[in-house]
Amino acid sequence: MFANRRKSLKSRGFTLIELLVVIAIIAVLIALLLPAVQQAREAARRTQCKNNMKQMGLALHNYHDTFNVMPPALLNSGRYNAPTYITATNPVLNTTGWVFLLPYIDQAPVYNNYNFNVCSSMSSPYSLPVRGTDATNVAIVGMNLPMLLCPSHPNGGEVVTSNAGVASDFYSRNQARRTSYLFSSGSFQDYSAPYATTAADIRQGAFGNDGAARIRDMVDGVSNTLLVGEAWGGGRYKTSTSYGPWGMDGTHTSVHGYTPSGSSTALTSATVAAYTAQWNINAVYNAGDPLKLTYAWVFNSGHTGGAQFLLGDGGVRFISENINYQTLCQLAYIHDGSVVGEF
Repeated sequence: MFANRRKSLKSRGFTLIELLVVIAIIAVLIALLLPAVQQAREAARRTQCKNNMKQMGLALHNYHDTFNVMPPALLNSGRYNAPTYITATNPVLNTTGWVFLLPYIDQAPVYNNYNFNVCSSMSSPYSLPVRGTDATNVAIVGMNLPMLLCPSHPNGGEVVTSNAGVASDFYSRNQARRTSYLFSSGSFQDYSAPYATTAADIRQGAFGNDGAARIRDMVDGVSNTLLVGEAWGGGRYKTSTSYGPWGMDGTHTSVHGYTPSGSSTALTSATVAAYTAQWNINAVYNAGDPLKLTYAWVFNSGHTGGAQFLLGDGGVRFISENINYQTLCQLAYIHDGSVVGEF
């Protein structure tokens, strides 16, 4: 009787083959579930990224309600080589639009501690006069502000370097943190002329140096105008890992060169087709790209399939990485007179 009971108890155990089968089944289940878990996490991060941009939209509209104009993308750029404009009494400051938005993203105490009389960055490769040093506001430009960071961005928010900037640098490196989002400035960059002087150019964007648009200037329609887009800085996408610190210069971006029909410099349809064929939002930097469509001042992200964009009406759209390049340009231009359909 006891022998039969012991035999019965022994038969309840797993054999080695059965154990291996169970382990194999568990491994297969994990392999099937892991991508789904990762996709769910990325979906959550993308939603948070979208919420960040919605908060930016509210901040920009509140700023506009106060001043009847959007904030400048960059104030007194050190890369605008105009000695008649940048002078000892009007020196390089490199103050970005994100600083002006601080009171509208619940950071009023930080804004009040910012010294607007000295530079955010010493960047002035043309040896223009710079006021103060970038050490003055380092505690502020070194802050990690989650709203300015895409949660999917692996290097977003990191301190670029602890080295102090010097006047010959394009970008200060004095403990500045990057942003994952950049202002849309049409076909103009941080070395372009002040915003007011580009008003007649149909490639003008919503933001620029020393100025920006009013809502009424967006005559193509606010729902068809880009305000902010994703643009991940760093070595994966840019030539320099110091690109894009939120408190410094280099924080507004542009599209490259599509000029609408009717202009004496209009591109041919064949050239536009070449641009579209060689470019997508999430392309990595390519030093051999003759069109420079993946250069430092363009939109991109690490999200699968596209990037998030804030529009003039405060809405946020996830735009496909394969959007027609001409259409993207038309969205970035605020008064080119083109009609943009579905995108």
